[in-house]
Amino acid sequence: MRLAGAHWNPVKQHGTDAIVITFSIRTCRPCPFREQCTSSVLGRRMLTLRPREPEEALVRARAEQKTEIWKTKYALRAGIEGTISQALDITGIRRARYRGLPRVRLQHAFSATALNVVRLDAY
Repeated sequence: MRLAGAHWNPVKQHGTDAIVITFSIRTCRPCPFREQCTSSVLGRRMLTLRPREPEEALVRARAEQKTEIWKTKYALRAGIEGTISQALDITGIRRARYRGLPRVRLQHAFSATALNVVRLDAY
């Protein structure tokens, strides 16, 4: 559908309904506020409108992420995520080499030991 100087299109983004509004280049280029409005290479503005409830939840989550309590909790998770990432890179524990829980446990124990040795060497 066309509006004055804009085109809007209903789409699905990440499984959620949204509406993308694309403004015309003829509308945006002569605008004195274009640099404040968009950083698009083409020089035109695009807006994405989502349903109210998910958008409000996203705004609340982003506001919560700015609090010190959330940052403190996330710092713990970030450390664990780093350890998991390092274990995946060094030992490849995403897939077990063996079948059966006792063997997989042993593989994970060896992987953790190898990770500790690598960290000890780096220290």
